[in-house]
Amino acid sequence: MAKKVSEMFKSYVFDGLLFIALGIAMIIWPKESLKTLCFVIGAVFAVMGIIKIIAVLAKKVKPSSGLIVGLLQIAVGCAFIFASDFFITVFHYIIACILLYGSVLLFINAFNLRKVFGMMFLCSLIFAIITVILAVIILLNPVAITILHGISLIVEGLAMVIVLRTF
Repeated sequence: MAKKVSEMFKSYVFDGLLFIALGIAMIIWPKESLKTLCFVIGAVFAVMGIIKIIAVLAKKVKPSSGLIVGLLQIAVGCAFIFASDFFITVFHYIIACILLYGSVLLFINAFNLRKVFGMMFLCSLIFAIITVILAVIILLNPVAITILHGISLIVEGLAMVIVLRTF
């Protein structure tokens, strides 16, 4: 079971499925899904910081670096929770950067498959072009169409599941 999970992470399938789920959530609940994402990320950082501080107090980690890292993680977690509106704006740019990165991977995959010129080559090329277009639209107008972000994440997730798993 652990080997299958490890293979899913290596093959972009898990990432693709997460992108598809987040994209669907962004289409159905645009504002709420980003706010929830901020709270989840904030809670994860805060819990990681608390665990790090507990490890310092239990003397399992060096006190100087562990305490600082733990406090920084708690601070970042609180920032995500209490300043979620700022991070929602930042997420739009992060989504665009993720799309651009994914399109680069898809273009590389298409370049590697160019000699075969089969269905995977065409899929990779089409997904790459679509994700670049969506990323540029999001970068030019990041907060105007949140549903477009959801659609773009679904497209990126499908590309990861269909094309990049062979990469």
